[in-house]
Amino acid sequence: MEGQSALVVDNDARSCINLSSMLEKLGFSAVSANSAEEALRILETSGIALVLCDWQMSGMNATELCEALRKRSSESYIYFVLLTGSSDSEFISKALKAGADDFMHKPVDPSELGVRLQSAARIIELQRKLTERNAFLEFAYQSVTTDLKIAAKVQEDLLPRQFRLAVLDTNWVFKPANFVAGDMFDYFPLGDDYFVFYILDVEGHGIASALTSFAINNQLNPSSHGLCSRSLKIQKGVPEAVVDTVSNLNRQFQGNLNSSRYFTMIYGVIEVSTGMVTMTQAGHPAAVHLPVKSGEPIALGDGGMPVGMLEEASYSPISCQLAVGDRLFLYSDGMLECQNDDGEFYGSERLLKRIGEWKDLPIEELGDLFDGEISNWNGTEAFDDDVSMVILEFTGKR
Repeated sequence: MEGQSALVVDNDARSCINLSSMLEKLGFSAVSANSAEEALRILETSGIALVLCDWQMSGMNATELCEALRKRSSESYIYFVLLTGSSDSEFISKALKAGADDFMHKPVDPSELGVRLQSAARIIELQRKLTERNAFLEFAYQSVTTDLKIAAKVQEDLLPRQFRLAVLDTNWVFKPANFVAGDMFDYFPLGDDYFVFYILDVEGHGIASALTSFAINNQLNPSSHGLCSRSLKIQKGVPEAVVDTVSNLNRQFQGNLNSSRYFTMIYGVIEVSTGMVTMTQAGHPAAVHLPVKSGEPIALGDGGMPVGMLEEASYSPISCQLAVGDRLFLYSDGMLECQNDDGEFYGSERLLKRIGEWKDLPIEELGDLFDGEISNWNGTEAFDDDVSMVILEFTGKR
C-alpha cells in the first residue's frame, strides 16, 4: 500500500481530515474532495485507484458517484468504498448494486480500515496486471492480424491466373474460412505436351493448414525439378506418373504433419494433343466432367485414401476424354458442406444441378456465379470451412 493515493469524498470537513490522517498513517497519500462532482473532476486526471466516499452528501450522492464511475470507459479500475453511519441492510444492497467494492460503518476504526485496505490493494494490483495483460493481448492480436493479412495476400498471389491459357480456359472460386486457407489449387503447362492441375484441402483450416498447403504447393511447382515434372520423366506413361506423384507426396508427408493433419486432393494431367485427362482421387470430393455434347454432369471417382494418413495407401488413375468445349469442375468439401440458416448442406446434388443449368454460360462468368451462389446459401461471408473450386474448359487451341 506504500505510496498509493486515495481520494476521500466527504462534505464534512472534520470527517474528511480525520479519515485523511488515518490513510496517511497507513502509507497512503490522501486527496480530498467535498462533493461528488469535484471527485469526478479529480479522478479524470489523477490516476487514483482508491475512493472512500461518505454515503450522505448534498448534490450527487455516493451511490450516484459510484454508478457514474462504473459507466466510464476507463482502462484503470477504481476500488470504491462506501462509508455510512447507518446499519440498515437496504444500504448494503444499494451499495453493492451501485458497484461498490466494500462498505464500512462510521466512525471508521483505524485497525479495521487497515485490514480492509490491504484487501483493496491486492485487488487493485490484480486489476492493474489484468489491464496490462489485456493491453498486451490487444497488441499481440493486432500484430497477428497484420501478419495474417500479409500471409493471405501471399497465398492469393500463389493462386494461378484466371481465364485463357494454352488449350484451356479457366476460372475459380476461393473463399478462406479465416485469413488464410488450407485449400490450395493450381494449373500450369509442362512443356508443350502436358497440362497439370490439382486441388487440395488440408485437414482443418487456418494457419497450420495453410502452412501445410504452402509446403505441398512448393513440392508441386512447375519447374523441371518439381515433383510433377520428375514423375512424368521417369515413369513409362501418364497414368503411372500421376499415381507416382501422389504416392510421393504420401511418403514425404507421412509423419511430418502435426498431430494427424492429412490432406485430400485431386491431381491430374491433360495431354494437350488429345484432351485425355488422367487423374487420381485421394479422399477428395469427386471431380465433375461436363461433356458439351450431352450437357449432363458426370461425377468421376469414388473416393481414395487421403494423403499423409496411411503409409501403405495406394492410388489409382482415373481417365476422362475431353472434347472441345468440355468442362472439368474440381471443388473442396467446404462447398458441399456449406450450411444455410436452416442447417441444410449445399450438397453434391445441388452443385451438379447448377453445373448443368449453367452449361451454356461462358466460363468467365462461372467463377462469380458460383461465388455468389455459395455466399447466398451461407448467408454471410464468414464461412465455417474453406471453399474452393476450379473450372477448366478444354479449347483444343494452341
